Amino acid sequence: MKVVSFFSGCGGLDLGFEQAGFDIVWANEFDVKIQSTYAFNHPNTFLCKSDIRTIKSIDIPSCDGFIGGPPCQAWSEAGLGLGLKDVRGQVFLDYIRIINEKQPKFFLIENVKGLVSDKHKNVFFNFLNKLQDAGFKVYFKILDAVNFSVPQNRERVFIVGIRNDIHIDYSFPECNFGEYVSLKEAIGDINEPPIKYRESDIVLFEKEKFRRYLNNDVFDGCYSARYMSRNRVRGWDEPSFTIPATAVNVPLHPQAPKMDYISGNLRSFSRGNEYLYRRLSVRECARIQTFPDSFQFLYSNILDGYRMVGNAVPPRMGRSLALSLKKCFDKVSNVFVLIGYCKSNEQLLQIRKNYLYYIRRGTRSGAIRDVANFPVIDYLILHDENNIFLFSLNKIPPTACNSCFLKSKGFVPSGDNYWLFNLDAELKFEDFNLKKYIEVIKMTKRPHIEQMEII
Repeated sequence: MKVVSFFSGCGGLDLGFEQAGFDIVWANEFDVKIQSTYAFNHPNTFLCKSDIRTIKSIDIPSCDGFIGGPPCQAWSEAGLGLGLKDVRGQVFLDYIRIINEKQPKFFLIENVKGLVSDKHKNVFFNFLNKLQDAGFKVYFKILDAVNFSVPQNRERVFIVGIRNDIHIDYSFPECNFGEYVSLKEAIGDINEPPIKYRESDIVLFEKEKFRRYLNNDVFDGCYSARYMSRNRVRGWDEPSFTIPATAVNVPLHPQAPKMDYISGNLRSFSRGNEYLYRRLSVRECARIQTFPDSFQFLYSNILDGYRMVGNAVPPRMGRSLALSLKKCFDKVSNVFVLIGYCKSNEQLLQIRKNYLYYIRRGTRSGAIRDVANFPVIDYLILHDENNIFLFSLNKIPPTACNSCFLKSKGFVPSGDNYWLFNLDAELKFEDFNLKKYIEVIKMTKRPHIEQMEII
């Protein structure tokens, strides 16, 4: 199935979907400091660099699903939590707008747990209502990545939508409670000392060829009073704390003992062991996020490296969700297809030019009388004497039109009353397993509707 990605970041969620067998055909990332990393690691995906607020549905290629996590800062319990008062929160509405316009078969949205907190729950349920009004069955659940073989505690809310005309029920992937991946399993083999950087240092990537592990860089900045208010060390046999997007808040390496308790809001490094305390490196964080070592993060400022890694959906988590969607859609056996006959090359030219197809309306033979009898049609198959053409349909119901309108579009209708269908994209017939239907397709020149296995 073909998927497009929004708020793609470095592409952690995308990588998980790719690992599950999905084809990421198009991605959108507006942050110039991240675009090169996405492009480097996803060379087969077209990267759109536009602001989502300027993107229209026509800019997006034909696809089966949308995936993406709108910026979380507006909803995070660790920040100001301004919600829709924050510009970064408002783009959630643009994501919903495009879902409504493009009508994919499914969508997946990821965000921080703060989105469903008491402070933001009214906005959250408003989002769900908008998605339902757009024509989707909507499901949501808070999942902890540690229950999906990701070596960290990381709770996030996931929203999945299935278009109403696809008659299946979605189930989130099952958790593997108690089967945790430890820090030792995740990073225990990285024994190469990381290179230390401060905020103002420029990372020199020519050093990479002398190092075993890419991006084994560590932020060596000061520890704030807020940081020292809690223990920041997890042991080798435990999963990590959540990997954040801000370098100053990154957990400490498990080589150090847990921090000593001084008071309710103060810890200290164990006396005599101070030299063991350092933050996890960018590569170690990437391992904990389940990125493969071959995935390279491109940055000149180490803060951007941590930000890319920490903002990503762990690929292993993404893969679990992708497989649950795949399992869900494997249950779909048939969709409705409109089969039509193309009388001439000129007619085909006008269909392709206008992305419109029309059939007679009325009671005469070969016409369709009542639009209320239409099932939701996903595809249009056109055939002539020698060729077969396949189009996906926009989910807008067919509308009545007359011959004057069709003539204004360059068509040559022979009657006056018609049903008009809006096409979405032309697809390659050979990409679908439709050969067994060729006789059905060519058996008549009158428009008719069939159920076919086409997904």
